[in-house]
Amino acid sequence: MLSRIRPKVKEPLERIGRGIAKAGITPNQLTLLGFLITLFASYEFYLGNQIIAALILGIGAFLDALDGAVARATNRVSKFGGFLDSTLDRLSDGVIFLGIALGGLVDWRIAFLALMGSYMVSYARCRAELAGSGTLAIGIAERGERLIIIFITALLKIVQIGVYLVALLSWMTFLQRVHEAKKRLS
Repeated sequence: MLSRIRPKVKEPLERIGRGIAKAGITPNQLTLLGFLITLFASYEFYLGNQIIAALILGIGAFLDALDGAVARATNRVSKFGGFLDSTLDRLSDGVIFLGIALGGLVDWRIAFLALMGSYMVSYARCRAELAGSGTLAIGIAERGERLIIIFITALLKIVQIGVYLVALLSWMTFLQRVHEAKKRLS
């Protein structure tokens, strides 16, 4: 759903990206920094500090949105950069749910369902696109939406509800992608 507004925020992000690039920061450094900040957010969830964790997560997510803008601004778009970004996104998802579960903010089984659903959304897109479906950026809860849900509910100190929502919506998104992939690939 947020993929619909990407064209509208592309130019402002790329302006910021050009400024970051002038400071000598590479896209891969930005990707790694965003991941490290997300690790810190996970630790704050573990400590039960939902509001602090949400704010830190917001910074990490913003940096994650900027790495591609820096890559485009510097003509450093690379296959490895895309791989690194996608891989660290999966790790980020994992550590966030781990921190929330270990902090006792939600039952670990619900966190596991949310994590598996999140992974399946990404996996379904990857496999369908490799099989020739074309871009499969569809569904009710892509990664951006899931991060926003966790961010807002943590700010409100009700992250448990956010994890339940992510669990439900990620599995719905997975099923949407399977359905669309079947249509395109049959």
